[in-house]
Amino acid sequence: METGKILTVLIAIALVACMGYIIWDNYLMKTGGGNVQYIPQQTVIQQQAPAAETPAGNGGETVPATYIHSGEVYATPSEIKSMDLNVEAVDWDGVVGNDGITIHFNFYDAYGRKVIFSGYTISLNVDIYSPEYDTLNRKLSVRNVLYKGYATVTSSDQGDGSTLAGIRVPFSDMKFGQYDKGIGLVKVTASMPSGGTVIGEEIMQFARNTIS
Repeated sequence: METGKILTVLIAIALVACMGYIIWDNYLMKTGGGNVQYIPQQTVIQQQAPAAETPAGNGGETVPATYIHSGEVYATPSEIKSMDLNVEAVDWDGVVGNDGITIHFNFYDAYGRKVIFSGYTISLNVDIYSPEYDTLNRKLSVRNVLYKGYATVTSSDQGDGSTLAGIRVPFSDMKFGQYDKGIGLVKVTASMPSGGTVIGEEIMQFARNTIS
């Protein structure tokens, strides 16, 4: 009689344990437990870049473009969709007076994140124009061309980060007409290694009489 009671209790305990395990296992499956990992939204995502964007020396293998959700993207130039400029007059020889302008630039992807790259060559066409009005306050039908030049960059660091980083254009290389007020528009066209271009422009008013 006593043995029968003990056996009944053991069976009841076993049934409770079994039901508990089933409930717990079902809970884990629904909440992503076990071997399933939750990935935070602000994580690192990898995307295969085109083979044409692979730097020399990698044996033709594609390179993953890594996106970091913090305002910057370490990627290949194929991810570049736009650029912006910041132009300032700079004294770079230590003698009093500005020597020319420095064109700072940054590249951005489709999501507005700054693209950081190195080891790729991007060709830049630089065009500098006069303001829309001349010294006689006449509106020009077409801005006068003050400068046309070319540059290349192999790293995003070359465009920004310090006063002297960027493209330097001496005032002495600019061709001012008799009635040109000064500098009115700076335009940079960047040609990507895999094709396509992006354009950055900055409208500025740098008076000619301030150029030493």
